[in-house]
Amino acid sequence: MTAAATWYVLGPAGQVTPVNQDGIPAEAMPRLTVSEIRDLPMACQRIAEGGEPDGQRRIPHRNHVYLARHDGLYFAMFSYWYGPEDQPGGIVRYATSTDGITWSEARPLAQPATGHGIIARGFVERDGRLFAWYATHTGDTFFRGGQPTSAAAQEASERNIAILESEWMGEADGWRFNRTVIEGYLNNYAPRGFDGTLTMALRDQDRQTFLATSRDDGLTWDVGPAMPVPLVPERGEPGLFLPDEPVVVSRTGNAAHVLLRNNNTFDRRLWAAEVVDGAWQAPYPLEFPAAASKFVPLDLADGSSAMIGNFEPEVHRALLHLALSGDGGESYDRLYRLALEGQYSDFGWRSPQYPHALVDGDRMLLAFSYGKRDIALCSASAEPDELERQAGFALVPRLFEGLCNRNLPRYLRQAAGYAGCREYFVWG
Repeated sequence: MTAAATWYVLGPAGQVTPVNQDGIPAEAMPRLTVSEIRDLPMACQRIAEGGEPDGQRRIPHRNHVYLARHDGLYFAMFSYWYGPEDQPGGIVRYATSTDGITWSEARPLAQPATGHGIIARGFVERDGRLFAWYATHTGDTFFRGGQPTSAAAQEASERNIAILESEWMGEADGWRFNRTVIEGYLNNYAPRGFDGTLTMALRDQDRQTFLATSRDDGLTWDVGPAMPVPLVPERGEPGLFLPDEPVVVSRTGNAAHVLLRNNNTFDRRLWAAEVVDGAWQAPYPLEFPAAASKFVPLDLADGSSAMIGNFEPEVHRALLHLALSGDGGESYDRLYRLALEGQYSDFGWRSPQYPHALVDGDRMLLAFSYGKRDIALCSASAEPDELERQAGFALVPRLFEGLCNRNLPRYLRQAAGYAGCREYFVWG
């Protein structure tokens, strides 16, 4: 038995699954060039967990966590709701910390208007002040429940989503609503600055992707045309289906490079597209495994590029990974499976998803949602050499691979989840 476990850990479970090379342009980047996965231990604690049941005996959900540091404090905010996701009534909560380890009790950051829900969208700093962004929606129009539509929403009444902004007024006063940032769209990430221009990717309720730019530090935004999407592939065929979680990773001159999560579980690749002179170019697949939920790019302490996401399509959202690049983000030659303290407990495998990260000196803080129930925060070194020194192999995460293959029938996925993966939380 020991010999078999050792073979599995050091062999099949330690290898990166090859991606389908069909249709990948020769110049496509980023690429994942590493063949071996190593495990990286991370010390963790809960920012928020549990909670009182509502009138229907439902316990709260939490997701969409974001981190920031401002004026000597660390901030974490997240979406909070009961029942089905993305419905009216959802709120945004936040917690603070002086050291990034011990956190305050989570408190409401903002409440929705009547008939609306709100979800967390990230922190923005402007003129030395901290702002929290969150999106409002009415549930029935919010992404149309993921269902295909015959025509895009034309009337203002059908575009009941918007990015709102509240300002941090200090510990005594908390947050105060400031303004509506953009109507008709929402973001996944705070805007990034490139040569004096803020850039971010947006989506509307029809799941179309847009690029927005600002030249006045985010006070006003210019939203370009929608990204053209190829024909929907047949079930079981590779291709781009419901592009999601768009993130701008670079902008050079008049060209921006956008990465896309592909919701086609049969494709299993990240996709990308360029916006050149305001016009979208045709999206294409990458030599990089798909992320099952939101993925986040960041720069480590030495300036090297990194990405965090669920980069192992076979297990969907059961594992988080850190990919490192030594050439500015063109190719990623190191991949770590994050061994998160507390991920396996009560005989259940807790699904880490929708990560966000903050590099604080030589330390990296990583926040995510455990199965859309608890918000966890983990820490590790932000120095690539130290990460390599700390990395190794861990038996338990590898032995649970394969339980959450999303292409299995739903009843088998749930049975596997109850047996030890907890991934069934994301299928409710």
